Amino acid sequence: MTGVYCYSGAGHSQAVASFFAKNLHTAVCEIDFTRKSLAETAVVVFPVYCQNIPVVVKAFLQANRAKYWVLIATYGKISHGNVLWEAAKLVKGCVIAAAYVPMGHTYLDASTDFDQKALTCIFQRIQNPHPVILNRCRKNPLADFLPGWRNRLGVKIIKNHHCTGCNLCGKRCPVGAVTVGRIYSNCIRCLRCVYQCPENALRFRLHPILKWYLRKSRNHTVTVYL
Repeated sequence: MTGVYCYSGAGHSQAVASFFAKNLHTAVCEIDFTRKSLAETAVVVFPVYCQNIPVVVKAFLQANRAKYWVLIATYGKISHGNVLWEAAKLVKGCVIAAAYVPMGHTYLDASTDFDQKALTCIFQRIQNPHPVILNRCRKNPLADFLPGWRNRLGVKIIKNHHCTGCNLCGKRCPVGAVTVGRIYSNCIRCLRCVYQCPENALRFRLHPILKWYLRKSRNHTVTVYL
């Protein structure tokens, strides 16, 4: 049996997870901090944040067991760092396939389009599992330097007068970093609160240095490991 597990802030990873779930005839299970009973084969889809694995995904990979793992990392076409190699070190079981999937960037592009054809080869590997070797990719040496502080410096989330106090932002935040639009220091800037607010009461502003960084050239090629 195969299960699809996903963490998604702005919806990019959710689109990829839905693609896998549809082809595997199952539903998408949302990743959170709770321990879950996983299927024999776990397809895990998650975004790359500042060349790192989101804290909620890291906890999920460490806490849960599956016999086989398929690791899918989505990123905003700039740099994926070394997250698949790092994720493979966290899981208990055998990694049989993995992929880096370039998509729209959380801070720039809401598009959820991606190259589905490039990922279809993974379904055959799920049917005939055997271990995969992941290449260790280049990671910016500053990626692990105070990521929380860099998040707060780079992206500011602002509440406006449209807020009705429904606190959907707080209910949907994966790390409990917001209450009625008030953002706390443990926020990972996934922007789930911004994208899911029914009143458009939250917006975000980018630091000029981050804006400059986001002008870098883009990569549109899916990388698959089998």
